[in-house]
Amino acid sequence: MSGSGAPPRQADKQKMQPSMENISTEEMEEYTFSLQSALTRSASRPSRLSERARLAIRMLPSELGLPLPRQQQPHSSWRGSVWQLGLIMLLLALMWFVRLYLHYCSQWLYLQAIAVPVNKFQFHAHTVDLVYQSSLLHTREELAVVVVGPLTLNTVTFLLVLIRWGCQQIFGSVPSFTSKFIMAQGVWTVLDPLAVFAVDAVLGRLAYSPDTPVGDAAKLYWHFYRFDQSGAAGVTITLFLYAVLFLLSFTILFIYMLRFHNDGRMLDVFQRLTAREGTYFLPQDLELSNQELSYIVKKAEQWRGFNGERRKVSSLS
Repeated sequence: MSGSGAPPRQADKQKMQPSMENISTEEMEEYTFSLQSALTRSASRPSRLSERARLAIRMLPSELGLPLPRQQQPHSSWRGSVWQLGLIMLLLALMWFVRLYLHYCSQWLYLQAIAVPVNKFQFHAHTVDLVYQSSLLHTREELAVVVVGPLTLNTVTFLLVLIRWGCQQIFGSVPSFTSKFIMAQGVWTVLDPLAVFAVDAVLGRLAYSPDTPVGDAAKLYWHFYRFDQSGAAGVTITLFLYAVLFLLSFTILFIYMLRFHNDGRMLDVFQRLTAREGTYFLPQDLELSNQELSYIVKKAEQWRGFNGERRKVSSLS
């Protein structure tokens, strides 16, 4: 076919596309930057906290490097996703030892600080043998031994999140490995009391013996049983402490995943989906000079991430 037929075909396409001049003012008002309709905004909607939690659950596979449900990807992308998942599993396996030894080393340091004799302190791959004379401890000291391990992990996780925030403020981005490392630390911080309890239960450490370690979940039970012949108060206090520690560690992990993990992608998606009309700043033609616009565009184009990321910039006139 000759090239003479191309212009009429392009003209037909242009005729099929709606012209901005033919759109009335009423029709233009229907086009908004917000994705929420007026009906949705006026109706009763769930709280923002529940919306964020629901979005976090739906985006969790993507944050782990996996494709979203119903999302088709080529074979090469699947291999990349499997590699990302393998890296996360490896980090979780390595962080098991970091979590384990931080937990028991903090208990050992506390016992040394209050001058309590430690009869045995031996490391294993699955646990740590920490035997001390618990009869010398007061109730508040035994309570501190129970919570010092999880509190140490929460402190370390919180410091890592602060470092992550500082790097984001200074450098604008951090390596993806750092984000995965902090995520693995946060996950084990949340699961630490449960992991310690599971290992202690399998090893039979919930029963009292002066020559073998006593599990953290049973320390207060046997402490109150020794003085009051009833460990019910110890069980209640232990459950309360573990509930508070779980809420604390889960809150730190939730804030990190929402605001800092992968440069805050989850929070960015949430704001784009739930922001209302008027939230977006769109300057008029005379509110932004050409020099300022050129500076903003060049600054965005010059940005580089640790892994070579670049920002795509486009200007519509």
